[in-house]
Amino acid sequence: MASVAWAVLKVLLLLPTQTWSPVGAGNPPDCDAPLASALPRSSFSSSSELSSSHGPGFSRLNRRDGAGGWTPLVSNKYQWLQIDLGERMEVTAVATQGGYGSSDWVTSYLLMFSDGGRNWKQYRREESIWGFPGNTNADSVVHYRLQPPFEARFLRFLPLAWNPRGRIGMRIEVYGCAYKSEVVYFDGQSALLYRLDKKPLKPIRDVISLKFKAMQSNGILLHREGQHGNHITLELIKGKLVFFLNSGNAKLPSTIAPVTLTLGSLLDDQHWHSVLIELLDTQVNFTVDKHTHHFQAKGDSSYLDLNFEISFGGIPTPGRSRAFRRKSFHGCLENLYYNGVDVTELAKKHKPQILMMGNVSFSCPQPQTVPVTFLSSRSYLALPGNSGEDKVSVTFQFRTWNRAGHLLFGELRRGSGSFVLFLKDGKLKLSLFQPGQSPRNVTAGAGLNDGQWHSVSFSAKWSHMNVVVDDDTAVQPLVAVLIDSGDTYYFGGCLDNSSGSGCKSPLGGFQGCLRLITIGDKAVDPILVQQGALGSFRDLQIDSCGITDRCLPSYCEHGGECSQSWDTFSCDCLGTGYTGETCHSSLYEQSCEAHKHRGNPSGLYYIDADGSGPLGPFLVYCNMTDAAWTVVQHGGPDAVTLRGAPSGHPRSAVSFAYAAGAGQLRSAVNLAERCEQRLALRCGTARRPDSRDGTPLSWWVGRTNETHTSWGGSLPDAQKCTCGLEGNCIDSQYYCNCDAGRNEW
Repeated sequence: MASVAWAVLKVLLLLPTQTWSPVGAGNPPDCDAPLASALPRSSFSSSSELSSSHGPGFSRLNRRDGAGGWTPLVSNKYQWLQIDLGERMEVTAVATQGGYGSSDWVTSYLLMFSDGGRNWKQYRREESIWGFPGNTNADSVVHYRLQPPFEARFLRFLPLAWNPRGRIGMRIEVYGCAYKSEVVYFDGQSALLYRLDKKPLKPIRDVISLKFKAMQSNGILLHREGQHGNHITLELIKGKLVFFLNSGNAKLPSTIAPVTLTLGSLLDDQHWHSVLIELLDTQVNFTVDKHTHHFQAKGDSSYLDLNFEISFGGIPTPGRSRAFRRKSFHGCLENLYYNGVDVTELAKKHKPQILMMGNVSFSCPQPQTVPVTFLSSRSYLALPGNSGEDKVSVTFQFRTWNRAGHLLFGELRRGSGSFVLFLKDGKLKLSLFQPGQSPRNVTAGAGLNDGQWHSVSFSAKWSHMNVVVDDDTAVQPLVAVLIDSGDTYYFGGCLDNSSGSGCKSPLGGFQGCLRLITIGDKAVDPILVQQGALGSFRDLQIDSCGITDRCLPSYCEHGGECSQSWDTFSCDCLGTGYTGETCHSSLYEQSCEAHKHRGNPSGLYYIDADGSGPLGPFLVYCNMTDAAWTVVQHGGPDAVTLRGAPSGHPRSAVSFAYAAGAGQLRSAVNLAERCEQRLALRCGTARRPDSRDGTPLSWWVGRTNETHTSWGGSLPDAQKCTCGLEGNCIDSQYYCNCDAGRNEW
């Protein structure tokens, strides 16, 4: 006869204890060759030079010809020294000196790099926004190992500080080696389809590695799918890289949920970023630049069985050679490998495994856009307006993290008024001030401080003014009046002595990046501004967008939400159970003992057993007796029915899950002076054992997968119930009442 038993998991009770060099790891020796010393003088250029003998051609390390180094005409923070390496090289280290035998040396500097001599990117030392340490005298050499190295053709040294008793003076060297590059370019309407070898055995692991340079913020980098809608997709979405892993099969267990992994930020900066994807059985490793996400998919790996082809740059529509199901990638891929196979080389050789769709080419065009960075709230860019015209017309793009700041200010001619365009609460607002009239205001857009590029078009003429932000248009009718454009427009801020209406405001100047500025029908070339041939400026970084994501990685702990401005970040700790600048300090006591010391009565409380550690708080019952007992309940009913099975059949089992996780339980146990876990078993018409060797017919398994045969107060490993230990079992032949086989509970 099958037996029936109740397993009763009582509680887990815890009794508290009584008390409570710049030189790094380096690159291979064959990648430390000096790269600048053998270059001709024409490979060196600069913002200016003090004299012909102080030119950039005399800036090579340890050289004494000319004046013994480069010195600009004026020593200020807008000077730079540039090297053209001739082709993209891997750069592993740099070195600096001052001007030979002089009092001219640089004490700190920024290092910038670029592929085409435009759109420069700052090399950041271990996520630091500050510069490199420079020299303390004219002739000592200061080396700096670059960890990680980078690849570039052009390098710029931007002095930040120099000997106060001298001028800027530099001699430099760059170290590295040749860099192999296979590039494929997608125009946003093209793709590569790679057909894999149909081998009888699928590889033990799939490895995809590549670098990408994005011209737009959205697009498919790669896609591979199976017969039942299962697929993997790598997609750039608003400058972040998202890896999708989807089973696509409704018949598969519900535990196999779609996986979405997101890494990176601001990846649409038209610079190279590296990607590595490793699929090993159900283990997924996803790396973007220096950040890696490890993920273990649930279920077996059969749902990863995919077709023997993979597309790069887009997802082709079956049967249509130029149609794509999602927005395709616009940009370049470099050194594209699938399981060690150079896919780009196969495409260049027109191998039969590769199908090219659309306009695919094998060179990467260099961006011609010149961004401008407004570094501080005092930054401004003054440009000539379309003076004398009967309208105001300005377009540009911007990106920022700041919720507020002036973007544009201008005065109209003949004292007819002024206008100001500014951010407030993440929205773009335009105010037009005219004598004798109340200000006219227009608002457009929302959430514009998200770090993305946003397009702005502003115009005012005769009887109306309008602002267009991305796809949001706002129009304000005006009293018919002559709009007479002024002589100068101020972007980002105003001159210190400016007194125009709306120019002085507590909002402060704009901090962020601008590009593609047009005034009237004329495009503005910021390089002319940099050369002093157009307008004027203060505290700008021209030909570079210096925006950084201070929330990547996030320093907010315990699930706190990170938000940022141009200069800093903050953490929203609401609902996390923690407080402090980074949500580090727990709001909850660490134990029931602490609650008892505060005079709290017995009851339900949240405790945080590891304090400010990674484990979250959990709910317990604090039983305040002579000691403070921490009672952790399990999540199911107190009593569960188990029906025994005939001999030879699988045994019946039930699982109990506590209201706290395994790590939380371990932390609580480690704090306790004593720990008890109690299970009781009641039985009726239980089956006798086949032999009297004491082999148990029931057991329970603990947190470390160990087996226990003791029940309801017995000792561990005694193989006796409490009645067996006390000698009062209902049948003296057995050590447990349930072994007696009585037809009663």
